Amino acid sequence: MKKIAVTFISLLFISCRSICVPEYQIFSESEISSKVRIVQVSDFHSNDFGKDEAKLIALIKVSEPDMVVFTGDTFDFMQKGIKPVENVRLLLQGIKDLCPFFYVTGNHEYFKYHENEFGYMIEEYGGKSLHDDAVEIKVRGRDFIIAGADDPFSDLTPEERKKDEDNKEAYIKRILELYDKVSEMEGKNNQAFSILLAHRPEYIDTYKRTGFDLVLSGHAHGGQWRFPAKNGLYAPMQGLFPKYAGGRYEFTGRNGNAVMIVSRGLSYQQPNVPRIMNNPELVVIDIVFRENED
Repeated sequence: MKKIAVTFISLLFISCRSICVPEYQIFSESEISSKVRIVQVSDFHSNDFGKDEAKLIALIKVSEPDMVVFTGDTFDFMQKGIKPVENVRLLLQGIKDLCPFFYVTGNHEYFKYHENEFGYMIEEYGGKSLHDDAVEIKVRGRDFIIAGADDPFSDLTPEERKKDEDNKEAYIKRILELYDKVSEMEGKNNQAFSILLAHRPEYIDTYKRTGFDLVLSGHAHGGQWRFPAKNGLYAPMQGLFPKYAGGRYEFTGRNGNAVMIVSRGLSYQQPNVPRIMNNPELVVIDIVFRENED
């Protein structure tokens, strides 16, 4: 019995602390084969990953990204002391010269009466903070449109956020209006690969109404506790055994086939429910432009 208890505690410890790095490939037809690598940082929650965030920074660097995206819950004001802001500052400081990076808010940027007031740090360290807008960028000779949506909590008052209920209509309207902007940009450059950064995966039915090639989300924390037979146990806004807790999901959008990738997130300290069989993860996505065989 003692050995079983020790084994369980060891497994729990490893699941909570050890970062895994899943890799996904997204294929796009092109005349010349090439690859653009994205590293997705989701649900960082102002956690500690070594002194001055050295462990996480090292993992990002060794992945050799062409761009880094932050898909929400980067700041967590439930953390104590200076951690909510200082840990984010240390992480940004460590990657600021690596490559272009982009940021969108999650619900935790609005917790405890906060209004994402520290989001300016993204721009301060050379990144781009996206608030229902989109930018064009060229990476390794390829054209990208990076769009980002503010979290649904941005539509609510501080008092409404305590009820943990979204204004779904407002968020859906914002997503569709955002894609209208992107559609105009695509009309001028139909070779551009479009990416939506949106914290909440449970709105996939709305994302299907757009023409984004790739949607990157987080929020669900992998279902927190994962079991081989049931996958994730619980996720906010999805409930028990969530369908979109982590991984790759293919769907048909307005412009054809598209992919949504949901990160299980990095948090292990906050929220303070332990992760079981569900390592924190840093996601790597390769956009592969391959020759058109036709």
